[in-house]
Amino acid sequence: MMDLSIPTLQFTDFVVFAISAVVFFVCWLLQPMKRHFLLFSASFALCAGLSVWFVDFGYYGSVWSTVGWVLASSLFWSGFRVFDGRSPVTLAMVLFGLLPAGAHLTAAAVGLAGDQVNMASTLAYAMHEAAVARYVYTAGVPRSPTRKLAAFALLMIAVAICLPLLPIPAEQAPQMVIVIFIVDHITTILLTTLILALEAERAYLAMEHQARTDPLTKVLNREGLSQALKGHCGHAGFILADLDHFKSINDRFGHAAGDEVLREFAERAAALMPEGGHIARLGGEEFVLVVTGREVPATVCLAEALRLIVQRLPIPWNGGAIGVTVSLGVALSNSRSELLTVLERADGALYAAKQAGRNRVRVA
Repeated sequence: MMDLSIPTLQFTDFVVFAISAVVFFVCWLLQPMKRHFLLFSASFALCAGLSVWFVDFGYYGSVWSTVGWVLASSLFWSGFRVFDGRSPVTLAMVLFGLLPAGAHLTAAAVGLAGDQVNMASTLAYAMHEAAVARYVYTAGVPRSPTRKLAAFALLMIAVAICLPLLPIPAEQAPQMVIVIFIVDHITTILLTTLILALEAERAYLAMEHQARTDPLTKVLNREGLSQALKGHCGHAGFILADLDHFKSINDRFGHAAGDEVLREFAERAAALMPEGGHIARLGGEEFVLVVTGREVPATVCLAEALRLIVQRLPIPWNGGAIGVTVSLGVALSNSRSELLTVLERADGALYAAKQAGRNRVRVA
């Protein structure tokens, strides 16, 4: 029964690896820009081939077996790095990748027995798998539960690899190989599912970000601001800003110029914002800046700084420059203030700034 079980598991291992390789290859065909899918596919395809030609899990008699499994693991590691927007290969990855084969060849060269050669290469291979698991766990910011589970699955592989090194009777050794096959099945299915879940998680976050962000200026929109301030208690300074005579800019220079003015204003405002502050475009040429924990004097200073930087630095456009000014209204919120109420007070102060001649700051 034991002899029959291993070939069966070898076949099912090949099937599981091959299916995962096909899944990721199809994902890559559908989205060629996502190279991590191709790397994951190559990793599992190589595993499928190795599961047919090398049935020595835990007993790496051939150095080529070690090289093959480490290469497959390295492709998987590269896939995660590309998924994270990083370079696919680093010097540390190369060193970890060379370690198992180097340990095998060195142990054989110094005349160690076969079991000792196997122990050296197995431990080095397990270190490589542990390094991949560590990267997957630590690199994600923030670390999602899905990513943590993927790291745990990779760590399971590193542990399972070392099981045949335990001091067990020779007749029980094949059982360790079976355990490794089973772990391989489980982790392959788990990792494939988790990677697709991470892809879906990223797509959801991108959609959520898009829903809360102004597409032109890349700052928050009204909904994004509401979510950013949700649950906030305490004082906050609100600055409502409106670009003066914006319609004339569109009329004189065109709407493309008007869009550039809006983008440049958002960038300048964002550069002045203190840590924890928020900027949102409420619509048209109207923006709001929120600085938490600020009293009126500090908020007015920020508004005045923004007014001056807009006035004194014309916005480059088509070899020339567009002079822009901004009117600003300041209001303060407390723990009992509603967002709409504070914005209404800031809007009243903004109206007073316009009535006084524009290009100035007024306080509610």
